[in-house]
Amino acid sequence: MKMRLIASVQKMIFISVFLFFACGSEKKQANLPDPKDSTANANLAREISKEIENDPTNTEALYRRAQVYFNSKYLSRAEADLQAILAIDSSDAMVYFTLGRTQYAMNQTKAAANAYEKAIALNPYFTEAQIKLADLYFVVKEHQKSLDLLNVALKKEKGNAYIYHMLGMNYREMGDTARAIYHYQTAIETDPTDYNSNLYIANLYAAQKKEIALAYFKAAIKLRPTWAEPIFARAVFLQSVGSFKAAMLDYKKVVDLEPSNYLAYYNVGYINYEAGFLDQALNSWDLCLKINPQFANAWYMKGLIYEEKGDFNEAIKNHKMALDLMPENPLFREAQKRLQK
Repeated sequence: MKMRLIASVQKMIFISVFLFFACGSEKKQANLPDPKDSTANANLAREISKEIENDPTNTEALYRRAQVYFNSKYLSRAEADLQAILAIDSSDAMVYFTLGRTQYAMNQTKAAANAYEKAIALNPYFTEAQIKLADLYFVVKEHQKSLDLLNVALKKEKGNAYIYHMLGMNYREMGDTARAIYHYQTAIETDPTDYNSNLYIANLYAAQKKEIALAYFKAAIKLRPTWAEPIFARAVFLQSVGSFKAAMLDYKKVVDLEPSNYLAYYNVGYINYEAGFLDQALNSWDLCLKINPQFANAWYMKGLIYEEKGDFNEAIKNHKMALDLMPENPLFREAQKRLQK
């Protein structure tokens, strides 16, 4: 009797993209060169530095140089200039906001939160600072604080789709799927080009095995036709509901767009395995492992096939590879014990 040990389809984790909002301020915005143009940025920084040498209290010049440094990813230099401004004049909300962005980019979340809070204290109508702080609280999993700030911002910007999106993100993380879907839907109604909300709502419906997920996957793919991410997500959904032919077509599109997507090869192999096409499954998992030799699931699945074929030497070899990569995995340990017997 053929063995069928079920291995779950690998889950894909989707990360929302945090958007940077431009914000109006009385502070003069520097006319910055392309961030990739290091020479132009260096020349501009030198020009501004001459102004500062002549007048170290020139806060406008310090701010412009901080922008150049931030643009060039010299974050510690940008932070130093912003702190120098605040030592001279601590009344400008925009300086605190820019400091918050800089410190957040440096992974100094506590300091960044403090800077955003000071910006909001100086200007309670500074919506961009509220949104940025809400983003930060979302990342550090203080979801209620994030929700509170987003709701305050929403009172002033009801047409801001990103606020609705982030409300959905928080509710999703809190396990409130119904509210998450409601806010993603509102974001899409506000801005039909909102790719992230379309993809997240599709994934939530997909987790519930609801066919409506396909409409949102279609919208996300239409918005990003050259991206493998939404097509892969739809393929996983189609596979989960038994639409294997459609899933296989999507996986082919994924590897055409993104040849390094080893998970697509893994899932194609799994579909073939379930259908009894063992040689095709082995071929897919070999392609998967050629891209990512550290992917233990593919080694394990190859081991199962060799067990079925009665090639126990190859089975032992593949199961050992899986176990070496993930020694605590109970399925892999059980396979090792089974073959030892």
